[in-house]
Amino acid sequence: MKKKPTIQDVANYCNVSTATVSRVINNKDKVSEDTKEKVLAAIKKLGFKVRKNDRLSNQKSRTILVCVTELKNPFFVPIIDGIQNLAHKHDYNILVLQTKQFYTDYQDYEMVLKSQYFAGMILLTSVTNFELEDITKKLKYRVPIVCCSEYVEGESVSYVCIDDEKALYTATRYAISLGRRKIAFINSNLKHNYAMRRDAGFRRAMADNNEEVNEEWMINLSSVSYNLAYSSALFLLSLEEKPDMIVCASDVYALGAINACRKNGLKVPEDIGVIGFDNIDLSLMSTPTITTMSQPSYQLGYQACELLIDEINNPHVSTKRLVLDSELIVRESTPM
Repeated sequence: MKKKPTIQDVANYCNVSTATVSRVINNKDKVSEDTKEKVLAAIKKLGFKVRKNDRLSNQKSRTILVCVTELKNPFFVPIIDGIQNLAHKHDYNILVLQTKQFYTDYQDYEMVLKSQYFAGMILLTSVTNFELEDITKKLKYRVPIVCCSEYVEGESVSYVCIDDEKALYTATRYAISLGRRKIAFINSNLKHNYAMRRDAGFRRAMADNNEEVNEEWMINLSSVSYNLAYSSALFLLSLEEKPDMIVCASDVYALGAINACRKNGLKVPEDIGVIGFDNIDLSLMSTPTITTMSQPSYQLGYQACELLIDEINNPHVSTKRLVLDSELIVRESTPM
């Protein structure tokens, strides 16, 4: 039977002391970047499993760090509620860190981990695909980590998400079923995995129904912003050929589109239909109410925290990937 690699094997492989390996694992004291990279690579190559006793953070902390892109995005509110409720049941606290613009690479998170021990981390953040891959690859050797909503395929990090491509496919196919053929799409930045998947779902639905994609109507915004969506919708409505349906990757975008239509004297849904995404409270407050793809936001957070606590308590637990269902909710912003 093959012997499991030990911390001494990692030290020997890197020609460093076991104390140095321990400092890398626990993010303690100063270790050069070259040495860190060497030790992390050796841990992966040798298949060394970081035990609970190897992580000081697990032994000394009852706090979970939740990293959120931007707190003003209402989509995150029920997710954080789900995380906090499950954490409270297991006597953990949560600390929420807004990561927008300031936390885009591993070194940024390393500074946070040096300032305080955490039992684990939940990444609910929309950094670019490359950045997220780099961050998760290194962080998983420091502290138990779970991705929520956004994730990297192929990485050995547990995650909870929906099938974004399938969800947008469903929304677009519904728009086509209503007889609308001139369909625009307001999406987020394609650097993000979820935005790429939703773009793919839109295009696949159009292709499967023999509909052409008008690239001038494909809008990608830098953040989930009402003002950006409102301006983009005004642009779409200023074109000589206007869409008769706007599919949006956020309910915030959908509200911007509805108000832009109103500004142009267009009736929703009679003149132009609008479909949102997320089913946040805003979708019911809008006039008209917004047809939207509903995500199980609370459950996303609850399940992510459950996976994390399982990993905290059982460091050798296998990686889990949970894909939850989404649902089309038909309301007043599309023709009945």
